[in-house]
Amino acid sequence: MHETFLRLVQGSRIVMQYEVEFSALARYAPQLVSTYAEKCYRFLRGLRDSLRQPLVPFYSSDFSELVERARLVENDLMATHQRWTASRKRFGGDTSSNSRRSGQSGSTIVSGGGSTTSSESVSGAPICQSCGRRHFGQCYRMTGQCFRCGQP
Repeated sequence: MHETFLRLVQGSRIVMQYEVEFSALARYAPQLVSTYAEKCYRFLRGLRDSLRQPLVPFYSSDFSELVERARLVENDLMATHQRWTASRKRFGGDTSSNSRRSGQSGSTIVSGGGSTTSSESVSGAPICQSCGRRHFGQCYRMTGQCFRCGQP
């Protein structure tokens, strides 16, 4: 159990699942978490990079505060991802199946959520030189039209 605690990282678990396992295993290695500062340091070290990096500047030796901050950052990241996914569906649909059907391929872009190909990013449309977005036809920025509805 001591070794398991030393190797413990958040992985794909949510913060609260990680905290439960961390606290359970910490009982088997009390000398490693003998102070609140050590406990916070070990917990922080095991978090995913996307959660740890925003928390480091606000380091706290209050364990419950650290866990709550990590949970809030995680919730914000998930909400941001959900908004991005919703806007992606609204403006071009989930095109990962479209590009596979058409046989397109592109360079791999690795992000926090996995990997996609550049042709899957919005659609098979080319990148516009005027606005930097992917679309077919005349650029709405050049014509002064709304990107959402196409009205002037």
